[in-house]
Amino acid sequence: MTASALGSSSTFPGRNGAIAFNSARKRNVDVYVRKSNGKVVRLTRSKGADQYPSFSADGKRLAFGRVHAGNEDVYVMSSSGKAVRRVTRGPQDETDPTWSPDGLHVAYTNFGGNDEIYVVGVDGRGAVDLTNNPASELDPAWSPDGTKIAFASNRDDPKAEAYDIYVMNADGSNQVRLTQTPADDGEPSWSPDGARIVFVSASGSRADLEVMNADGSNVVTITHSGHAFEPAWSPDGTKIAFTSLIGGRGELFSLNPDGTGLRRLTRNRYDDGAADWQPLP
Repeated sequence: MTASALGSSSTFPGRNGAIAFNSARKRNVDVYVRKSNGKVVRLTRSKGADQYPSFSADGKRLAFGRVHAGNEDVYVMSSSGKAVRRVTRGPQDETDPTWSPDGLHVAYTNFGGNDEIYVVGVDGRGAVDLTNNPASELDPAWSPDGTKIAFASNRDDPKAEAYDIYVMNADGSNQVRLTQTPADDGEPSWSPDGARIVFVSASGSRADLEVMNADGSNVVTITHSGHAFEPAWSPDGTKIAFTSLIGGRGELFSLNPDGTGLRRLTRNRYDDGAADWQPLP
């Protein structure tokens, strides 16, 4: 994981539906879904790149980043890939969206000057800088109850560019550091009950998944391959999807939250990544 790594995920409780992800399998990066029967369906066909998909709490909409004419913005669409609509229109890259549980807002990373976490209405109005810090903030993940947003920041050691996991209230107040290690921590994803957070911890060329309580206690490493990243907790809480490198390319896998039950989900010659699980009633 590097300072520019993205791929956080919010999880909302429900039954496990399809898994959205971005893939370069058609030589262009687009958003796809892997259905429960294993069938993969392409949702977007942009001339740029569509990436970092995020399901709304009702599972009916997807937010994602779209690169067009050298600039990335947040878009939303239906879970079937229809009714695509642009949300952000800033001159800087704005991407890696995460939904509020009520479906009225998305938080995202704004790369204007220094990286900040913003929140905006899904109608594109009322954008607010939540972190407002001279360091770099990335990877927002909204908690299932809507009260918190987890994110990654290098504010305590910006020269080293080592990130830690932080959490703040949804209005940006009470920003608290959860991890304090020499490793590079990022890409948080909440469990659907809001009790735990899975994240990536990277050191050197190795990156693995770790799970901790929502207050930062009881950290446990659940992968040991050295190339696991972009975790996404399932809506029923029983699985975590993630990206792993196979022969230098990204593929999707899942495992149990205790690290057992590893299962490969995609098998493709091109990169797959940034999974997010659809919650169903």
